[in-house]
Amino acid sequence: MVICLWIYMCYTVNFYFITDSGELDPEMASENNFMLKYHQALSQGIEEVWQDESFSDIVIKIGTKSYNCHRLVLASLSAYFNAMFRSGMKETVDGSADLQNIEPEIFEAVLKFMYSGCNVITQENVERLLEAAVMLQISCLQEQCESYLKNQIGPDNCLGIWQLASNLSCASLKKKTWTYILEFFPAILNTEEYSQISADDLIEIINDNDLNTSSEEAVCNAVLKWVEIDPQNRGKSLGKLFHNIRFPLISVKYVKELSKNEMVKNNEECQLLLKNVYDYLTSKDSDASGTKYLSEMSRQMHYRQEEMMCVVGTRSRHPNPQATEIKCFSFRRDAEYTLAALPQEPGACFAVCKYKDDVYVSGGYHGQNLVLQFVSSDNRWQHCSPLLEGRWGHSMIEVGGNIYVIGGSTRLPQTLSSIECYDTKRNEWKLAGGLQIPVSFMPTAAIGNKIYVFGGKLQDRTLSTKVQCFDVKKRMCFVMEDMPLMASTASRVTVLDDAVYIFYRHGDIVEYKEGSSATIIGNMPHFDHYGVVPHEGQILIVGCQSNQYSTVMFNPITRDMTPYSRTVKAALCNFYCMPIVISRQHINSSDTEEQK
Repeated sequence: MVICLWIYMCYTVNFYFITDSGELDPEMASENNFMLKYHQALSQGIEEVWQDESFSDIVIKIGTKSYNCHRLVLASLSAYFNAMFRSGMKETVDGSADLQNIEPEIFEAVLKFMYSGCNVITQENVERLLEAAVMLQISCLQEQCESYLKNQIGPDNCLGIWQLASNLSCASLKKKTWTYILEFFPAILNTEEYSQISADDLIEIINDNDLNTSSEEAVCNAVLKWVEIDPQNRGKSLGKLFHNIRFPLISVKYVKELSKNEMVKNNEECQLLLKNVYDYLTSKDSDASGTKYLSEMSRQMHYRQEEMMCVVGTRSRHPNPQATEIKCFSFRRDAEYTLAALPQEPGACFAVCKYKDDVYVSGGYHGQNLVLQFVSSDNRWQHCSPLLEGRWGHSMIEVGGNIYVIGGSTRLPQTLSSIECYDTKRNEWKLAGGLQIPVSFMPTAAIGNKIYVFGGKLQDRTLSTKVQCFDVKKRMCFVMEDMPLMASTASRVTVLDDAVYIFYRHGDIVEYKEGSSATIIGNMPHFDHYGVVPHEGQILIVGCQSNQYSTVMFNPITRDMTPYSRTVKAALCNFYCMPIVISRQHINSSDTEEQK
């Protein structure tokens, strides 16, 4: 109860004491202070009743010990006891039948938590306490145990915690440990827990596309290491394990050496599999015997992937300061990778958008009709059909599998109203409609079938304050409302949970929802250049000010701005950020090139 009281107190201070003007409300503060004292008195009274065992109406027997308890308290925090007491008026609960596997000292810790709210979790009891909390359906205690274990995760215990979370159906803890296992798999190989996992668990790990491994050869070595711990028994699982290794991605030289391994030589299933792999890797004939292997194991052809943040922008540094480059930054580790270079420079003020995991670049001051597509699966760029009307300083966005370019300027200069639509399947551009107010240098966002255009620069270079909406189905554009008056243009925008968040150069953050007015909800540091990307329910802001880089996270719910775990040094100006899934094939290739 002390824990619950603390949470209640924080909630009260943050959301009830403060008025809309930001001042303390004395009347509300007084009322909440009264409620705080009430809960303190109630909590103290309940703990005293528990200590002297007065007014008890239920006896819980655990082993040789008996505990005088109160139905009201147990049922209030435990859904298990609530259902039990509602089904019958038991005066005694026999733990040998109803509370199996809960030891007396663990049940005593549970009671102490329920009656006093004290922190009863220790390194020695946390796993058994979690099991009891899950069984008794005490959600607040379960959350505390899971939170404790999350902070203890390391290479030596992550597999055990993951198995515990899996057995108890603790989804949040299981997800956290699984992510850790995949990320730190190379370090886990040298632990005692790795030597004890089952073949099925190992298969589940090596099958995951997000597994962090330097190569598929390293995965095969990890399997061999596990089998060598107990070759007599584990050797029987070698064939099953081999069928889950991505051999089409392994070198011929490694396969030849692997065939000489004693455990492999003595396993007919493995020998046959490696023969098919070797035939596939060395044959130039599509009808060779390796084709059957390929058809049966096509899933094993896929390189492992990782979700990253893709940044496209101008280098603004030597040796080629005006070159445009595409880089990826890992969300999970302190690493960055340079991907394929653009085949043609678009010049300043091009537009960027993403469709699936491919990146599209259009227009630009030097390539006003230019359209390029980055094919992420192959790490290459290709030309697409050119724009119908050349432009720069425009916007580009994907809706329903089609790509739209909106507004912008020509070299005349003239501000455009036209909206073009690109059919990604047919590689064709068509005129889709026009803006009510021609603008350039404006952010756009899509919700459903509607594209929202926020402000922008007018023909005379003054700022527009209007929100325009283009309905891609009706091909009609409407002026919706005025944006809050700002000192600078809106530069970047992202969508999170059907709400649009607009970021202004001077720092204001504006939220826009369909049916509601745009409102200022926060402020970010001032940046010369910056990009935004949704990440784990928040918004990651990558910024540069006077060549100093900083990376922060904005929480739209709490409106808090907090430092990110590391600083992303994009080293780009006029850059765009977007989430993208990249094949580890290209990541590993980048590593190799950097080492050279």
